[in-house]
Amino acid sequence: MSPTVTPPIALQLFTIRDETERNLPAALEQVAAMGFDGVEFAGLFDHPPEQIRAVLDRVGLRACGGHMSLERLNSDIGQCIDEAQTLGTDLVVVPYLTEEYRTEAGYAQAVSEMLRVASRLRSHGLRLAYHHHNFEFLTFGPDSGRRGIDVLVEAPPDRLLMEIDVYWCRHAGTDPLKFLTRHVRRTPLLHLKDMRDAKSKKFTEIGSGIINFAPILRTAAEGGVEWFIVEQDSDFAGSSLDSVRKSLGALQRLCMETFS
Repeated sequence: MSPTVTPPIALQLFTIRDETERNLPAALEQVAAMGFDGVEFAGLFDHPPEQIRAVLDRVGLRACGGHMSLERLNSDIGQCIDEAQTLGTDLVVVPYLTEEYRTEAGYAQAVSEMLRVASRLRSHGLRLAYHHHNFEFLTFGPDSGRRGIDVLVEAPPDRLLMEIDVYWCRHAGTDPLKFLTRHVRRTPLLHLKDMRDAKSKKFTEIGSGIINFAPILRTAAEGGVEWFIVEQDSDFAGSSLDSVRKSLGALQRLCMETFS
């Protein structure tokens, strides 16, 4: 059996939004200096994509994906395509669904819209994924066993990919390893973040909480996940950059232990 290849590690830049909003190019330099392989974008803050691509090339980072709202994809897909291609990624990610979509009919409508978007993206060599939170795991009512996530994963797996988030699985009461195992073949990007404890459900740095990452990393790598992505929404121990640095170090050690 050939050895498992460890996916490269990226940072979801939403984690350090205080830095990227202030100075995105400088933030990218700091991320590269920490040792990340890539970044996932959550907005360019009025910077031309050509400028940001030049920064990526200069500091040695790759764009593993970009979060773009379904509203934006529906209204200006041409600009979205140009942005992704300029940044050098073939993965566009819908980061969430707004309230009006969070009914059974709404999810069906959202899937229809995303499949239409995916067809446009595919014609330009791009792929579309959806990033879940916890609300997709809620049932549609006390008499329904159906959930939004069920509607989403019924979409063709080669047309609508998933960006699984292990923290939000755990927050919703779903075992992240089991969920990943079922859907790993449609999951090119995996969000890795930790939960401090089951009671508070606060975010914390990787390795500081209750999520057992080793089997998740192994399943992801063996299943073809292309990128491990560090993310932490809030609850930083110090600055956002300090938390990112701590999470990266912990994840690198976990990868060495898991794949050695």
